[in-house]
Amino acid sequence: MHRRQFTFALGAAGLAAVAAPLRAATRPGKIDVIVLGAGVAGLNAAWTLEQEGLRVLVLEGRQRVGGRVHTLFDLPGYPEMGFNSMGDGYGRGIGWAKRTGLELVEVGQRYRMGKEQGLWLGGKPIPRDQWAASPLNPFPKDYRAFMPWEASSVAVAKHNRLTDYTTWLEPSARPLDISLNAFLTAQGFSQDAIRLANDVSPFHGTTAHDVSALMLEFGVGFVKNQLSAGPNSWSIKGGNERLPKAMAATLKGDILLGKEVVAIDSRADVAEVRCADGSVYQAPRVICSLPFSTLRNVHVTPGFTPLQSRAVASLPYQRLSIAFITASAPFWDADGHSPGMWTDSILGSVTPQRYGSSVDQISGFVVQARGQLSDVWDRLGPQTALARIVAKLEEMRPAAKGKLKAHRMFSWTQEYFNAGDWAYFGPGQIADFVPTMAQPSGRVHFCGEHTATAARGLEAALESAERAAVEVLGL
Repeated sequence: MHRRQFTFALGAAGLAAVAAPLRAATRPGKIDVIVLGAGVAGLNAAWTLEQEGLRVLVLEGRQRVGGRVHTLFDLPGYPEMGFNSMGDGYGRGIGWAKRTGLELVEVGQRYRMGKEQGLWLGGKPIPRDQWAASPLNPFPKDYRAFMPWEASSVAVAKHNRLTDYTTWLEPSARPLDISLNAFLTAQGFSQDAIRLANDVSPFHGTTAHDVSALMLEFGVGFVKNQLSAGPNSWSIKGGNERLPKAMAATLKGDILLGKEVVAIDSRADVAEVRCADGSVYQAPRVICSLPFSTLRNVHVTPGFTPLQSRAVASLPYQRLSIAFITASAPFWDADGHSPGMWTDSILGSVTPQRYGSSVDQISGFVVQARGQLSDVWDRLGPQTALARIVAKLEEMRPAAKGKLKAHRMFSWTQEYFNAGDWAYFGPGQIADFVPTMAQPSGRVHFCGEHTATAARGLEAALESAERAAVEVLGL
């Protein structure tokens, strides 16, 4: 089966039919494959190989499994610092929840209920029905009715140059690999409009100059395809980090925590992995799920191909910092504004979490800083940043004064084993190295969301693990 056909057509349930002819005999007492990283990609790769009779060892640098699935179990409502939810079309993720007996809860309604997110510019609220005529609105005529968090994605969807999103890696799509800034400029957006529509709170990149419009067009197609499967958004009851913990519990082989990988050596007959604590492990094959932001600090021999080297050295990861705060009283009822906010201030975006005893109860607020604002938070440090967030919210919403408590700030950019959250592609990178960056290098195979070609998010991580496992089984 052609690799591209495989990644689009295969789910976990169908893997055995493809891999069965490739089954390798396990050598008693010896490890067949070392998997680096105990996020969902690494865990899925390990489980898949074990189903085919191989002995697998998983090495994880952190003192927990889960990678970018990270739940704060000690705070009200179990706020998520990483993966938040999956759609009806996430067959692999939903399949894993069912396989491990975890209960799924529909969370989309929790974000849709109540007043919609409010727009606050310069510390003042601007209602949706006043935004189109506001002198602060810099958008072109066709987009003036859209709020800042909507305008860019609407433009990408409206003018998507991909008639089939699955062709985003085909040679014919390479001329489309331009910056989002150039794309929006072609749709009539001024630089002020682009700054407000994207750069104030970018979901990808730091500004519209450093993210590929082609990647976003692929994303629009993927989301549209997901919605065709259903409108729901699912999370794991009790916290999403329960999913990788449950996945880990299904494995027969060892998962060793605190094993920071510092070197990978592919030899003629074996691959050797060395860790910071001096331990050394060997196996015929290695599957590496480490993000490139971490892999670039690992000594790998023999070296990568020029294109892979460029990918490992330069693939960017999203700058993201997240704070969690609670309120002792519903100040939003007192001032009449929506509890949710999109701002151009140090607050970034403020999203209410409805995980109390009922969906009507707001258990807390997740405050997100993306891109350049994330850097500001990180420079301030957790305690100062949290104090500034509370002070600004009380300044903008006087009814909140004395009712707020800041609990935690988590920075993915400062997180040692990730150095950023999700991967994204800059303009030109898709045409340059994406089609080849995940090819095996010596005895090392690669997986992780950044290497997926058919999906995004959790589903992408799981998809990539299946592809890497099939590569190993087919050798």
